[in-house]
Amino acid sequence: MQWRLILILVLMVAVVVFSLANAAPVPFHYFVGRQAKVSLALIIIISALAGAIGAVIAGLSSQRKLNQKIYEQEQQLRGLGREKAELADDVKAQRLNHRRPRRPSEE
Repeated sequence: MQWRLILILVLMVAVVVFSLANAAPVPFHYFVGRQAKVSLALIIIISALAGAIGAVIAGLSSQRKLNQKIYEQEQQLRGLGREKAELADDVKAQRLNHRRPRRPSEE
């Protein structure tokens, strides 16, 4: 977990340094025929944040699917545990029935 935090911090520092090195204003086209002069650093930082937010959303989505799968498998495991207990009880009952001496009238 610590290596992930370190990697994220290194990437953040790299984005900030790269942004500050490219701080010149550039034309930014935001609607058809509309443009504004915006710092390239601001565009880079906003793009990096948008990418990070997208990655978090994708990660949460896959984590939700994995949690759902874990829940379903736990339910299946509980059902199999109950089935195993029932079968063990059946085996015990059958063993007790076979150990009981038979009377001649039972045959």
